[in-house]
Amino acid sequence: MASQSIPLPLASPLSIPLLGLGVFQSTKTHSSVLSALSSGYRHLDTAQIYCNESATGAAVAEFLSKNPSVSRSDIFICSKLWEVDLSLPGMPPDFESMAHPPPDGSGAWKTSVARLGFTSYTKEGAIDGFNRSLEAMGPGIDYIDLYLLHNPRPGPTARLQAWLGLQEAVKSGKAKAIGVSNWSKRHIEELIANGEVDITPAVNQIEFHPWCQHKELVEYCQQKGIVVVAYSPLTQGTRLGDPVISEISEKYGKTPAQVVLRWCLQRGVVVIPKSDRKQRIQENSQLWGWELADEDMERITALDEGISGKLGEWDPDAWE
Repeated sequence: MASQSIPLPLASPLSIPLLGLGVFQSTKTHSSVLSALSSGYRHLDTAQIYCNESATGAAVAEFLSKNPSVSRSDIFICSKLWEVDLSLPGMPPDFESMAHPPPDGSGAWKTSVARLGFTSYTKEGAIDGFNRSLEAMGPGIDYIDLYLLHNPRPGPTARLQAWLGLQEAVKSGKAKAIGVSNWSKRHIEELIANGEVDITPAVNQIEFHPWCQHKELVEYCQQKGIVVVAYSPLTQGTRLGDPVISEISEKYGKTPAQVVLRWCLQRGVVVIPKSDRKQRIQENSQLWGWELADEDMERITALDEGISGKLGEWDPDAWE
């Protein structure tokens, strides 16, 4: 796969690869990351709440040791700060145990501010959280390319303080760029209006696919130079049987997933599809050397269902 990247206008001269591998709910992160890197991927997306920063970093280090022609600077790693400190006693040891707690209630994990009562979204909490993420990546990973505030839920004061902490990570050189995830236009404007903020978010990572397009938010971010990164671009496979997508995929001789990912790219949106299957990882990378015609782009764009089409829990406008 030819390397395809776009500049991060607000973090120049850094560029972000248009295609990345997401490892949310990955059951074999290490091998999936190795498969992706071997298939030409150069962008990996993890997070504290995924409980696989260590596996991601270890796979990168192994790949680099076996491929001396590839350097650390060729691989773009993104991670995210969760709203509470997941290193506290009693927190879930892995994502599976958090997502599927035992029925006796013993797994009612305190992974949100509402349950824990306080947040990691403070200046010092963000600095400490970032350092934990970097340490988790392990030997050979001495900086993180992009680090995000994972959600807006703790509120405006907490978001500001956490952002001030992330600014320190950039100034230290340990983070190359910082951004946000699941934030609305209002959240971003509120942040950058503050006089203590001297770094504008380089990225807003949101759920984005043909059925949930966040058109106004995407337009706002792109006008501001904030790169939009799409998580769940393939709706975890739930909408790929759509008749319009099926018809267009037959027309081009491509898989439905390839058509949807190509549509995202032509909308100027970075994609981070998740898969643990080597064949799917390879198929999802075959996005170059062809493009969708304008009329097919328009047919896919017409599938938008607004926020009702979202798959996950995050409606950026739902939070203070």
